[in-house]
Amino acid sequence: MVSVLMPCRAGQESVVDAVASVRAQSFEDWELVIAQDGTIDDVTRYLGNAIYDPRVKILDPVAYGSAARARNGALARAQGRLVAFLDADDLWLPEKLDKQVTEMRRRKTAFCCSAYFVEKLGGKTIRRTPPETMTLQTLLRGNRVGCLTAIYDARQLGKQPMPDIKMRHDYALWLRLLSQTETCVGLPEVLAVHRRNPGSLSSNAFEATAATWSMLRTEAGLGYLGAGKTVLSHSIGRLMRG
Repeated sequence: MVSVLMPCRAGQESVVDAVASVRAQSFEDWELVIAQDGTIDDVTRYLGNAIYDPRVKILDPVAYGSAARARNGALARAQGRLVAFLDADDLWLPEKLDKQVTEMRRRKTAFCCSAYFVEKLGGKTIRRTPPETMTLQTLLRGNRVGCLTAIYDARQLGKQPMPDIKMRHDYALWLRLLSQTETCVGLPEVLAVHRRNPGSLSSNAFEATAATWSMLRTEAGLGYLGAGKTVLSHSIGRLMRG
């Protein structure tokens, strides 16, 4: 029913907790496809008994070179109707899949996300809550879809790879999905935890802003002025949310 795509870098021991959070789901009809980005390490040595769970599928290590390519490598092997995302640094709460799949059935929606916590260095936790419904125009004003909470229906929307760009590939995918379906449903309940790495790509605000502007130009097709106004709206929104 649900294919969970997980990119994992070589030597990323946090994958143990991430995989455990998937296996702890109350909704059990899932497969986890782990794409190992790098040929030096093999995550199987970290996972213990998890490697014997037939729902956990670990692809041979490949030098993908980016999270987008690794996710797309996992997507190519995915067999589920619904596609979900979880990075090897992050965690799901046990009711995550159950509540989102139930809501997608009830609302007859092809795209869904939820609220989540962001754990920052030093123990500070921030709650990120999406609007109840988001359209393409809503999302152009700022990315409110947390990648670790997103689920889309591949039967309705097709298998959609992430654009092969360094940053904001997930945001570009959400915009593409919303060009094919009217809304993304946002659940107000916290169902996941993003453990922010201070050395991650998204931690550099200037680089992230430049990447957003470039993505809006190349992937969303906005002009210079439109992309500039949108990035400004994003910056104001981030300041207001904290």
